[in-house]
Amino acid sequence: MKIKYWALVGVLYVAVVIGGYTAITGENPLESTDMHTDHANAEETDEASDVHTDVTYNDDEVRVQLEDIHGTVPELEETHEEEMHLIIVSNDLEDYIHLHPERAEDGIYTAPTDLENGHYQAFVDMAPKDRNYVVQPNDLQVGEGEQVSPSASLSASEDLTQEINGKTVTLETEGLSTSDTANLDFDLHGEEPEPYLGALGHVVILDENAETFIHVHPTSDHATTFETHIDQPGLYKAWAEFKYEDTGVIAFPFTFQVDEGEGDHHV
Repeated sequence: MKIKYWALVGVLYVAVVIGGYTAITGENPLESTDMHTDHANAEETDEASDVHTDVTYNDDEVRVQLEDIHGTVPELEETHEEEMHLIIVSNDLEDYIHLHPERAEDGIYTAPTDLENGHYQAFVDMAPKDRNYVVQPNDLQVGEGEQVSPSASLSASEDLTQEINGKTVTLETEGLSTSDTANLDFDLHGEEPEPYLGALGHVVILDENAETFIHVHPTSDHATTFETHIDQPGLYKAWAEFKYEDTGVIAFPFTFQVDEGEGDHHV
């Protein structure tokens, strides 16, 4: 009986401590304190999305309509200085556009842009308040009738150095696999990037079928090093965005292979 008594006392003591801590701080110490996640890293999740997105294009304007599963308009939380980040890529993954649609009316966000006729995939990157949300591709057809657009045919780049508008960036990474954290280090060859949307850079990663979407940011405020995890082997294309004082934002494309990790098996 003494063992049961002291066990009960111990349980009550822990409950009192937790209750007092929660009352003072407003936090539950049993919950994880590491709540930082990238605002759009939902490429591998079993969660269903509570918010539906519909993306259309007309008269040089892209339009995003939002609605949750109850037919109401969700409130958006600001992530990296914007309520919404819209990534549009052509079917062949050659064209890449990063927009920030603004609220035009309840549940409607718009942004001006000029798209050539063809087939695109649009990814609405946002954080609806108190809603589960998974970033998914939205088919976007531009032009009258069915536009025939080639699909992506990627091949891993042997030289992971890109030069655009006089700026050179090299992706330094080794042996990417599904069993390890993907470390993406970008060498800007002496250039100092400016803060862009609250970070030193942004990296968007898509698989060859434009189904897996990953959006990550640097691991610190002082280095252009990014970390993520890729669950499926295959070819991927990344766009690394950096802002320079004299040229503005430049998106540098890189294509790389992710191998199946040791002990992993994907059907």
